[in-house]
Amino acid sequence: MPTIEPDYDRLVETHEPHYFHAQARGFALIRDIERYLDEADSYAGRYTGYIDPMTEDLVITGECEEEYEAAMNNAREVACMVARSNGYRILLAQRRSDDAAMLVYQAHGDLDPPA
Repeated sequence: MPTIEPDYDRLVETHEPHYFHAQARGFALIRDIERYLDEADSYAGRYTGYIDPMTEDLVITGECEEEYEAAMNNAREVACMVARSNGYRILLAQRRSDDAAMLVYQAHGDLDPPA
């Protein structure tokens, strides 16, 4: 999971020297959330198992719940970083209301997405 540099762990204003780096970091963190959500979606409802060679039946040995939860926890952790950084303003400016944006809005404490 990515770490955020202390300089970008806040909203950096346009007149500050690291503004463009903070913006780039915000976009990168948003992409990380999307990647973790895609990973979680790939595990949702998936089972592990094998084909029994004698009967040729599928034998289900478990579900991918742990992998799903791990990916969602990573997405939530990155959403907390985005909520404290310029990534939050990027999502507001884009007026996004997808799953990645909703995680960030919740981490920021917004009950409703921006209209």
